[in-house]
Amino acid sequence: MLNKIKYLIRSKVLPDSWFLIKRSPREAALYLTFDDGPYPEYTTALLALLAKHQAKATFFVLGARAEKFPELTRQIAEQGHSLANHSYNHPRFDHISAAERKLQIEQTNNAIQNLTQQPCRLFRSPQGRWSSSLLVYLIRRGITAVHWSRDSLDYKKEPSATLIKRFNEQPVSAGDIILFHDDNNLCIDALAELIPKWQAQGFELKALES
Repeated sequence: MLNKIKYLIRSKVLPDSWFLIKRSPREAALYLTFDDGPYPEYTTALLALLAKHQAKATFFVLGARAEKFPELTRQIAEQGHSLANHSYNHPRFDHISAAERKLQIEQTNNAIQNLTQQPCRLFRSPQGRWSSSLLVYLIRRGITAVHWSRDSLDYKKEPSATLIKRFNEQPVSAGDIILFHDDNNLCIDALAELIPKWQAQGFELKALES
């Protein structure tokens, strides 16, 4: 709860270009985000699902996995989704030095730019662990820190029906940035039901601008 309060305070104090938790509710849009990929066995199926529903999303990739699967990483961008930085190999940022954090970010930004010829200006810290020094570094680099307003909790590896029930009981709202992971089938199974439902409610599924 304390961390959530801190994030809410930051979201009110800092402009969205510095620290983003939720987009403006003035537009009927939702922002799906996927962490920790890409994984060929899951990301490919997820891309097909998004294409089927003409939905866009933001993929917070690990630099090491982007380099391991360059064609899949390019495919994400070529299909109109945003590629964003989620560190190089997902260390706990509160357990490494400032220099190591910088290296994690720069390695992944370089990997994304080398693969897509496009700069990357969005970053999400592993496990959503933020610090003042990290935010200052990102601001100086012109990189937006991106958290989330809704967590699917798919990392718990609960049945997809549980994920769906959670969103049904606590409905999304305009501007929500929704956290999923493309390292399992659970989010794909859940989103196969949730995406058309959200679209029927009038929401557009959009990518965050990098």
